Parts: sequence; C-alpha cells; structure tokens
Amino acid sequence: MACYYVNIHDGARSVPDDEGGEFNSLDAAVQAAARLAAEIGAGGLVKSDISDVVIGARDERGQRVCIVKASMEIDWHVSHSQGPHPWSA
Repeated sequence: MACYYVNIHDGARSVPDDEGGEFNSLDAAVQAAARLAAEIGAGGLVKSDISDVVIGARDERGQRVCIVKASMEIDWHVSHSQGPHPWSA
C-alpha cells in the first residue's frame, strides 16, 4: 500500500491534504480523486454554487501524480425566476 495526498481546489478555496490516505495502487488513488471531484461538483450544483473543482494527487515524495478537473455550469435559456416548467417533476 502506498500513501497518496489529495488536495482540493474549489474556486477560491484550497484544502491541502496533510495526512494522506493509503491506496492499493496509483489507479485506486486516481479513482478516489475523481469520485471526490464528482461529489464536490454535484454538491455545488445542488446549492447553485457552480465552480470548477480541481483535485491534485501527489505521492509520498510530493510528486504530482494526477490532476482531476470537474466543471459544471447551468446555461439558462429562460429566466429561472419563472418557476418550474409544468412538465418538470
């Protein structure tokens, strides 16, 4: 098992990972970073706090092993103050 550190950059906020986590492989660490980016992005979408999420993973030596970027945007084509469309659930 190897230790990887997953740092979060969400808009103006930056959260460094000083403890790290144990993963069976580099692929497992990258998959965890991707899931984390998706979870943070989905949470922002629900709260209408849309921004880019960047997750950087580094190994025990401090070497960057990957960057995962998630970007979500709502492009309104009508005024969202009109309320829900009658077809929407």
